[in-house]
Amino acid sequence: MTRSPAAPRSRGQLDLAHSTAHWIKAAHRALQQSLQARLEPYGIKLSHWHCLRYLWEEDGLTQRELSRRVDVKESTLVAVIREMETLGLIRRIRDQQDQRKYMVSLTPRARRITRQLLPVASTVNRLGTAGFTRAEIELYRALTRRVIANLEAGGEPDTGTAAE
Repeated sequence: MTRSPAAPRSRGQLDLAHSTAHWIKAAHRALQQSLQARLEPYGIKLSHWHCLRYLWEEDGLTQRELSRRVDVKESTLVAVIREMETLGLIRRIRDQQDQRKYMVSLTPRARRITRQLLPVASTVNRLGTAGFTRAEIELYRALTRRVIANLEAGGEPDTGTAAE
């Protein structure tokens, strides 16, 4: 069976080697896989990590607020919260002012493992930027923040730039 050759690329078609989205996704995937592998010995999943990370910074968030910060649907977060409760990482407590809301709070166990897990994440970040200078790391962060801000602004691209 003879395969037909791939269709030639049109001038406007974006080559993956030059796709910002492709490289950001590939970097994200590599960082997440590295982090997950290092969290496994602690019995922590990535979904747990993301919740813990926000709760370490601000304990007692509502489920809705935690869902917004982690950037997952509330219905998806409910399953993660149940798992985390079973593992003894969080407690759900009804809000005193609004009984419809649940506040998500860390348990003493979750606070204790902070000392173990934060260095794990730091290691992954250091591995990901190995060989970068401090200035390159800061430039990478600044450029990534700019990509996000540009996309959140939702405007039209500047056609005067050379990068695709």
